[in-house]
Amino acid sequence: MNKASINLRRVTISALLLSLALVLKLTTSLYIPMFGQNGMRVGVSGIFSMLPAFLFGPVFGMIVAGLADLLGYLLKPAGAYLPLMTLIVALGGFLRGALWAVLRGRSGKTMRIAVAAFSALLLILGICNVVFLNADGVNGAFYDGVQIESISTDSMHLVSRMLITRTINTKDPAGNLATYVTFVTAGVIGSAALGLLLLAADWLLSGKLKSTAGIGQIPQLLIALIVSGLIVTTLNTVVLRETIYASWKVLPFTVVWIPRVIEEILGNTVKAYFIALLLGIAGRQRGLRALTETSFRRRGSDMKL
Repeated sequence: MNKASINLRRVTISALLLSLALVLKLTTSLYIPMFGQNGMRVGVSGIFSMLPAFLFGPVFGMIVAGLADLLGYLLKPAGAYLPLMTLIVALGGFLRGALWAVLRGRSGKTMRIAVAAFSALLLILGICNVVFLNADGVNGAFYDGVQIESISTDSMHLVSRMLITRTINTKDPAGNLATYVTFVTAGVIGSAALGLLLLAADWLLSGKLKSTAGIGQIPQLLIALIVSGLIVTTLNTVVLRETIYASWKVLPFTVVWIPRVIEEILGNTVKAYFIALLLGIAGRQRGLRALTETSFRRRGSDMKL
């Protein structure tokens, strides 16, 4: 099969998956209100708009993800349209395909060890930050009733000095300090928990997929989905908070961001199961097609003889 035929087949399959994603988005998607706005969308349409990235690479993933967002809005508008949001969604499609292209050939065992080691380091770091900040009395109320000029960081631990130096001369030192404290404590520990969740999901999904799809790279699939999803969710939260959702702007960033991150992690973990099944089916179909083409070529050779 020549390159033109392969590209035509990829475009056709991507178009079919995009159509299916749009139909499901219009009929099954639900919006969950968050702080007075439609903060999160829940549905299964993303499974099919994500597949081209895993089947055909980052460029197809970017195009289909961007078109799914744009056409989905045109068919079923929900609030104001922001072109920047479509670009962010397209970036997510590109990242999924790129991460999968890099990770899919890696050893599953090596990936599990790397995730476990990194999660353990983050967990230790997060716990140490909690201990050091508590010992120095650094928290969201640190600046309450204290004159800024009288604050000394000489006897503080490194993390406390860094956060105080970063926030002491800002317009809202107390609010900014509370945000940074959350990032270096709950954020770091939560990232460690994410790594453990990946390992748990890998153990659960791999056991089920051995007898069905035959996909042996669940850690890579989960990492590609969740890492790209977290980047997109973070960027989306920043854009929405700074543009059309005024009610979010009065809240600390983490208050708005954390619920969306939790939804993103749980949703992508579930999607990973179904995407792995579909990739397994696609892999079997490619194997059967290759076997059939080989058989036809052999028969043609025998007939010539």
